[in-house]
Amino acid sequence: MHLLRKLTQILLGATLIYTGTLHLTSRRLEFQAQVPPWAPFTPDFIVLASGVVEITLGLLLSSLYKRRAVGIATATFFIAIFPGNISQYLNHIDAFGLNDDRARAIRLLFQPLLVLWALWSTTTMPRGTFKRFWNYVKKTIRENKVATVIGILIGGVGTRFLEDGNLLVTSILALFTTALTLFAWLLAKGISRNIK
Repeated sequence: MHLLRKLTQILLGATLIYTGTLHLTSRRLEFQAQVPPWAPFTPDFIVLASGVVEITLGLLLSSLYKRRAVGIATATFFIAIFPGNISQYLNHIDAFGLNDDRARAIRLLFQPLLVLWALWSTTTMPRGTFKRFWNYVKKTIRENKVATVIGILIGGVGTRFLEDGNLLVTSILALFTTALTLFAWLLAKGISRNIK
């Protein structure tokens, strides 16, 4: 298992080196299309800077140097660039062959997987994390059925306002709204306990 993690870490590093190089060369304009309009710097600067960061992280991942620290940095980077993927979906921007809402929605699913890949391959994530997390999710849903149903309904109704209300988009939106509703529900419960 340890060898498998190292190999997947090196593969992730090679992938980041490759995509970072594309940021600086042939796909520079396509990456600029993903930059959200509210970003504080010019799209070109963000694309160039993120390309340099990707190459640096890729080299560090490939070298297997300070694995945990690099894993956390890589996962944080994947989280930081996620608004670009969301912006591409919300603004219906065609880039990288993602020319319809379904393809862009599917792309959104891969960012959390990249975060998990970075954490798992660098041994940053302790053993049994997935199992503990899944058990926590099941327990939270069981104990907060009302919030779960509300979140699913909000997601289902929300897709009525989208142009492409297919099953995949509905499922993704329902998942996000359910998670947000459960989070708000648990936060409100925690605040009300502290007030008492």
